Amino acid sequence: MHLTQIHIKNFRCFSQVTLDIDGAIVLVEGNNGSGKTTILEALHYLCYLRSFRTHSPRELIQFGRDGFFIKASFNQTISDQQQAHEVQVGFSDKKRLVKIDQQAVSSYKELLDHYRIVTLTETDLALINEGPDVRRAFLDQAILLHDATFIATIRDYKVVADNRAKLILGGARDHDSYMLWTRQLWEKSRVIQAKRQAMLHQIGQEVSELVRLNFDSQIAVDFTYGPKKMGDWATFDDFMQANSELKQEEVRFGRSLFGAHLDDFAINFQDKRSKLYASRGQQKLIVLLVKIAQIKLLTLQKGAAIFLLDDFMTDFDAQRADVLLSILTGLQSQLIFTSPLTMGFFEQKIRDMGAHCIKLTY
Repeated sequence: MHLTQIHIKNFRCFSQVTLDIDGAIVLVEGNNGSGKTTILEALHYLCYLRSFRTHSPRELIQFGRDGFFIKASFNQTISDQQQAHEVQVGFSDKKRLVKIDQQAVSSYKELLDHYRIVTLTETDLALINEGPDVRRAFLDQAILLHDATFIATIRDYKVVADNRAKLILGGARDHDSYMLWTRQLWEKSRVIQAKRQAMLHQIGQEVSELVRLNFDSQIAVDFTYGPKKMGDWATFDDFMQANSELKQEEVRFGRSLFGAHLDDFAINFQDKRSKLYASRGQQKLIVLLVKIAQIKLLTLQKGAAIFLLDDFMTDFDAQRADVLLSILTGLQSQLIFTSPLTMGFFEQKIRDMGAHCIKLTY
């Protein structure tokens, strides 16, 4: 799966731009403010129908315009046959229209069957440094790339969680209704948690293998999923018996005290919390390895994805950058890097590897 062209209109800083893309490695260069990150943001939006910088599509519209349009052309190889495809998204009047090969898309699955993106930016350090909601969202997004129907599971869960929260906020006076919503929340949490734990386990295995093959024994990264109050009880009745004071506690606090929407997972480096003990460079390495693991799993289970890396490699020293570039180029995925116009060792290295270079100007 290789991008060949992107067309952007009225999106962020671009009134209109068309870029031809050629090759397995692409370097987008430019000064700050030239639109490097915006190019990746547009490519990301075509996959997830949301930005990695804002949840509001209106913030993506160029000032003074009433909508934006993005179109990407790409080649997809299936059974040794290369097929040309096109995906486009238009947003205007609070409405979004998604098309693949000029046909309107009716389900998220149709989109992800054709076009898959994994993105790495500086904001992904939030996976280590910010709250549980960021880590939950990462796992859910990773699952979604493998199973587009998971979005319906999350939506159903949210309905149950919201209704139960309202009941608790009102004092949960109807005990039968409280027990009905509690059972549903427990059952749906178990489904989501099983999928998250399976994904985290697979990512952890891939990261461990990457470390074993490419780094010295001084590096160790592991992950542990922590379900809130759920434990390992086999049945709902066992769960309630072990949490006999749950209702009283929830009414007192005015909120749910268990469920998949409260879970978290720990990222440990050298058996210590990476947020507290890993340096910035070590944190960047961890996040990069997690995303590489995600790409490897996607390629194995669903097919190739495109890897977008927004000015993420320049902090690594030359020796480590060499190792990481060797891993990245072995992924059999198209790699699209952004970088400032510094002409450092990293930029020179990927130029020497035959990267297609795109220079943006103001």
